[in-house]
Parts: sequence; C-alpha cells; structure tokens
Amino acid sequence: MTGTTPLGREERRQRAVEGLLTADAALQERLDRLARLTRLSLDANWAGITVLDEDSAWFPAAVGFEKRPLPRRQTFCHTTTALDEVLVVPDARDDERFADLDLVRSGAVTFYAGHPLRDPQGNVVGVLCVFDTRVRDLDEDQRRALVDLAALAEEELTSADDMAAAERVQTSMLPSTALDAEGWDVSGICLPALSVGGDFFDYAASSGVIDLVLGDVMGKGTGAALVGAGVRAALRGTHSAVTAGVDLGVTSTQVAKALLPDLERTGAFVTLLHVAIDADDGWTRYVDAGLGLALVRRADGSVQALLSEDLPFGIIVDAHWTEHRLSLGPGDRLVIFSDGLLDLLPPDADWTAEVGAMTAAASDVRDLLRMVTDLARGRGALDDVTVVAAFRALQEQDDPADPAGEDA
Repeated sequence: MTGTTPLGREERRQRAVEGLLTADAALQERLDRLARLTRLSLDANWAGITVLDEDSAWFPAAVGFEKRPLPRRQTFCHTTTALDEVLVVPDARDDERFADLDLVRSGAVTFYAGHPLRDPQGNVVGVLCVFDTRVRDLDEDQRRALVDLAALAEEELTSADDMAAAERVQTSMLPSTALDAEGWDVSGICLPALSVGGDFFDYAASSGVIDLVLGDVMGKGTGAALVGAGVRAALRGTHSAVTAGVDLGVTSTQVAKALLPDLERTGAFVTLLHVAIDADDGWTRYVDAGLGLALVRRADGSVQALLSEDLPFGIIVDAHWTEHRLSLGPGDRLVIFSDGLLDLLPPDADWTAEVGAMTAAASDVRDLLRMVTDLARGRGALDDVTVVAAFRALQEQDDPADPAGEDA
C-alpha cells in the first residue's frame, strides 16, 4: 500500500497557522478592537490573541502590552494550544506548569485565562487570552463572554485566511506583466476595495491583434470575484474568434447568453468593455456592455469618450450587443476603467477631462497606473479601482485608409 504519511497534530496545526502570517493591517485593527472588548468584558489588565509559529509566539492583537514575539515555551498559550481547551489559571505562582515562566517570576503576570481558536478543520490556530497581576478567577458571566468573544475571533482569523487564499487566486488570474506588442504599451491594474473584488481585466495578443477587456461585477468581495472569474474565462474563450475578425457584437452576445443562467441565479450583472486592436494600423473594434468609462486621448490633445447604449450582461434575456469602431493613430492613448476611479475624482468633476489630463501627463502606461495607485491610496478607495490602457507609440507611418469610418 502506497501513500503519504498522515501529518501529526502539531504539523497540521502549523500548516494551518502559516496562512495567518500575512494578516493585513485591516485585520490587525479588527482583532485589536476585539481584544479591547475582551479586556473590558473580563476586567483584565491585558488581552490579546496569540498565534504559535514553530518555536515563537506572536500577537496579531495585543492591548496593554507590546506586540513583541516571545519564545513559544515562555507563554501560557503554548499549554492552552496543547490542551486544546479553555484554560484558567487563578494564580500562576502556585501552578508548577507556569511558575517558572519569565512573566510569572518577574511578577508581571499572576492570572491567565485563554480560549483556543480553531479553524474549520479543528486545528488550533490561535488563543484568545487575558492576563492580570491579581489573583482572581472568572465568574459565570465572564466565562460565557470569553466563549462568545473567542467565537468572533475564530471567525475573523479563519475568514481572513480564506480571503487571503481567494486574493492569491484572483491575483494569479490577472495578467502579471505588460503586453509585449511592437509599437504598443499595454498594461493594467486592479485595486480591490476588499482583499478581493468583482473587477477584472485581461489582455493577450496573437495574429497581430491585441485583445483586451475590463469588467466590473456588481458588488464586492468573494462572491463578485467568483462571478468575475467566470466571465473572464468565458471571454478568454472567444480570443481565437476575436483575433480572426469575428464581429465583437456576435461574440459578446454569445457570451452573455451563455452566462445568463448563472447571472440570474446569483442576482448579478456585469458591465464590461471588450476591445480588439489591429496592432499594425490601429484599427479598433469594441463592444461596451454598460461600462461607459473609456476614452481616447489623441496625439493632438483632444479627448474622445467611447460611447454606447448597450446594456450590461445579465439585465435582459434577449439583449444583443453591437460592435463599434474607431482608429488609434500614432501617439493615441486608450484608457478603460471601472467606476471606482470616479469616486477618487473631485465631486462633480468631468471625468473625461480629469482622466484625460492624467493620461496626457503620464510618460507611459506604467506611469499612469502609478498615478491611479497613488490616488487610491491617498484618498481611500471605497470601491474596486481597475484600469487597463493601451498607448500607441508616437512614430511616423503612412496614413492608413479607414475601411469603414469611425462611429464612436
């Protein structure tokens, strides 16, 4: 019989803990808030959440003491984790398990109470604990409060772990590098308001055609991210048809109809803009499914908004989408973005002028994305902010004939 050797209890616990080591600032603040509530509820000097990592103990939450890592075996929570049960120590000086701890011998801690925090698989990933200098105990109400507060702490820790995993998956599905297309600078950025969000973008090039899309699923968080991943995959499946010149209105209508049952079940709708650019002559086709947030900043300084009256995916069963066309000449810059960027602009601002000015000021696409990132961090994004841009190099070339005229 072959197979892997089952992991021991401590090995399983350590693997579960590793997912908590990337806790972000927002989670740290929520856990600190919970620790403050625990200290008040249990009338203690200090409260915190302890996580044991290999031979160290660290504190994602601490109230009344410094978040300084300690040797694991110099903590009460080492024993609580091993016992996997609530531990109350009225006087640690008289308890042989703890009398030799540095904190006890120095007189810093006399009383301790800790509640193990478990993940959905039952691994102890942390301990909610309180400390005091007095000899004391917990009354019945305080013991119930410790149980309730530990349940909240468990939820925060384990949901944060799940969210971190979802964030890693969503990030891995976005293009990781700028697009390498001769004469074109193409890249994008997605800044979720939460760890994950409903915005997505994608781009690829083949057969001399740059195929790019930006979408925005109604809502934020993991649910919107799952819908966005499905829409992105469906659109990616049309890449061969798009680069072969199939009408984008046809491909968009087919994708929307295929997605409709899922969108109806989840109560979601999706706005997006899908673009196909001929890299040689700049001839550009696009479908705008209710996004309405794209512009071209021309080399001559003018700004043109891309317009459409088509609906988002998931609104009407029998809706159809229409392909529009325009030409991107040398020095022209196409920018598409989600409505989260609008929240960062001055109130009542003309977004075509504001985004057009940013686009003109950028030295390249990377510079534009840096400006957006700085803006989101400086003003505090309330919604997902996603931008994808395609800048055509300013170079001399023959003036290509426009085979069908511009209708944007």
